[in-house]
Amino acid sequence: MNYRILAVLSAAVFVLAGCESAAQDTVSEARAPSVEVIAAASARVQPQKTYTTRIEAPESVELRPRLSGVIDKVHFVEGQKVEKGNILLQLDDRHLKARIEQLNAELARSRAALDQAKAEAERAGRLLLSNAISEEQAELRGSVQQQAEAEVSSLNAQLREAQLQLSYATIRSPIDGVISRANITAGNTVIANQSHLTTIVSDQDRYAYFDMDEGTWYRFFTARDKALGSRVRIQLTGEQDFPHVGQIDFVDNTIDSNTGTLRLRAVLGNSGDVLVPGAFARVKIAVAETENKIMVPERAIATDLDSRFVLTVNEQGETNYTAVKIGDRFGSFRVVEQGLVEGDVLVANGTAKVGPGMTIDPVMLSESPSGVAFTLEEHAPEVQQTAGLEF
Repeated sequence: MNYRILAVLSAAVFVLAGCESAAQDTVSEARAPSVEVIAAASARVQPQKTYTTRIEAPESVELRPRLSGVIDKVHFVEGQKVEKGNILLQLDDRHLKARIEQLNAELARSRAALDQAKAEAERAGRLLLSNAISEEQAELRGSVQQQAEAEVSSLNAQLREAQLQLSYATIRSPIDGVISRANITAGNTVIANQSHLTTIVSDQDRYAYFDMDEGTWYRFFTARDKALGSRVRIQLTGEQDFPHVGQIDFVDNTIDSNTGTLRLRAVLGNSGDVLVPGAFARVKIAVAETENKIMVPERAIATDLDSRFVLTVNEQGETNYTAVKIGDRFGSFRVVEQGLVEGDVLVANGTAKVGPGMTIDPVMLSESPSGVAFTLEEHAPEVQQTAGLEF
């Protein structure tokens, strides 16, 4: 009887021990969840700044008439390219031509009078030598000649002015470019220097002005010569890439005391019809040389009050709190200036489900910045969507 009781008790102890061991295994498994990790890698990066701008044409003319009148004919097709000197509009010039005819007639009469006055003055000079005429009469004839000469000069000046006015009636393109619509059409009256006839913009180069804060200027450039010639890339609204390339060709000579910014200009040559003046655009400019940096996904970095940290993972699968000093952001990656070396393994998704001191089952991701050039010269389309410095 006692042996049977002892056997039953022994069996119960073994069963309890097995249950406890299974429970411990279950707890052990629960303490080692599968967590995605990533290895810190190095990549070539180049700090960049992005600014907003509006595309401008180097030359833009709001065409206005130089004299008042009635538009007789419009010679251009709206939206077409025009060349300097092309006739665009013609004002009614009949009264101007009549004025020129009148002045030509008056000028012919005055020249005839001048010829007569010259002849009489010469005759008076000869008569004066033989005392056949008084000195007073000779001087009077000389004065008549001078008056006739003055009259001819005055009419010549009036004729030149009338001819200039007549040339203003034919309105020509002052530059090469693309013309806008006709704001005032044939039959309408225009007022000198007021009526806006149309607009012409040059169609070759394009300008992009942007304002750089003086902190960035003195940190990266300091001197105008360091900025002139720097490459920029332009992105228009709706574009995923920065496909338009230009360079800095102008740096203003004064920092705006109200905004603390310095104006720079990028010029883009042979832009064709893509860069339309007035279009909103983003300008990306490199502000430092290319160098290798340790980079990790932005989501892997967590915040602890005023500091940043990541969870590194050792060979035993244990997570450790590792403080880091971060740098610039490029796309979905962030530069780590201090705290990590290439090859360090860290939790890929921050501290949302994992904390320091835990044991995990790491699952390595293939995501890596290796092989991608985060530079302005070798700009990858997938990076350009979000690339840029943050200050």
